[in-house]
Amino acid sequence: MGKDLTLQTAARRQLLWQELDLLCRLGLGLAPVAAEICAVLRALVGADAAALFWLDEQGRPEGFHHEDSPASVRNLFLNEFHLFTGPGETNIHILARPEGPRVGRLLSPGAAYYRSNSHNLLMRPNGHHYTLDLRVEVQGPRGPVTRAVAALFRAHSAGFCHGFSPAEASLLDRACASLQRAFQPQAAPCHLSAYGATGHVLLDGARLRPLSADAPALQLLQAAHVPGLGLYGADAAALPANLLALLGLLPGQSRLLPVPRGLLALHTSPLHAGTQPTAQDATHWLLTLQLQRPRQIDVVRRVVELPLTPLQREIAVLAGLGHARADSLALTGVSNAALKKHLGSILEVANVGNWDELGRSLRG
Repeated sequence: MGKDLTLQTAARRQLLWQELDLLCRLGLGLAPVAAEICAVLRALVGADAAALFWLDEQGRPEGFHHEDSPASVRNLFLNEFHLFTGPGETNIHILARPEGPRVGRLLSPGAAYYRSNSHNLLMRPNGHHYTLDLRVEVQGPRGPVTRAVAALFRAHSAGFCHGFSPAEASLLDRACASLQRAFQPQAAPCHLSAYGATGHVLLDGARLRPLSADAPALQLLQAAHVPGLGLYGADAAALPANLLALLGLLPGQSRLLPVPRGLLALHTSPLHAGTQPTAQDATHWLLTLQLQRPRQIDVVRRVVELPLTPLQREIAVLAGLGHARADSLALTGVSNAALKKHLGSILEVANVGNWDELGRSLRG
């Protein structure tokens, strides 16, 4: 019985490692897959919650996802970050510095940490006492640059007598190689599908100040975790005057903003009173927001749910991502005979007839 349980645990952990690697190799960056990655890291190491912070190419914080943080704490982190920048504070800037060990800097933080705002205003309200952190560095033009910080948390009451162990720190450190791959540019097309309701914000035509917003727009902006845009529990009156600038938009522009759980499609269009309108004489501007979910994420989720071998999952994912059957030979390194054998098993498990049907079923 004990041996069987050990084998099941090893198989489960192997599946989680592969899921993490597949998510990071999608070429989407970290933001769209942050929720899935947090869930995998939490399960791999064993924790109550996980968080992921990503940074731009200059190492500046760009966004985050926290699994169970109350709205008031997220709002404080986004809008009152100065509270966590004084002496003795351990903030994301500190953890992102390329110095010291890349994993476990908060394993034994010392008494000063437990007196800091970082602990008392952020960690304690979340119910967290122990933290295990990981710095993810990527080689840039001028040397290594921190592009992400991952953190796992445990509480006093979670059945753990102690914090995270060095062995658990080594487990999290192993995830670094996969997380680094998320920042490698990839030319693979991103297939998107609308996810949830469309939101709208009406802006003044002259000063571009927000005048009103519907509930879906507020919810989408809250979930985006854009620095300076803490809107938890707010109404339209609390929208910042420089909303477009915070979203990286100019009037007439559109963009896809990577956010937790997908890409936030943003589009600005002029509204006019006249019969022959131009952008210059717009009386108002309308900002439209729609969360777009990359189908690649769901392909990975569906593949890891199938009872396949690791190699068979690699093959199945290629079908789901739209690759031709012939491409899988070079991408997986298997022979044509081996591919035929593995594909037969995959098609049987997925209950489909051929490669194209497999891809369509995994894309949903």
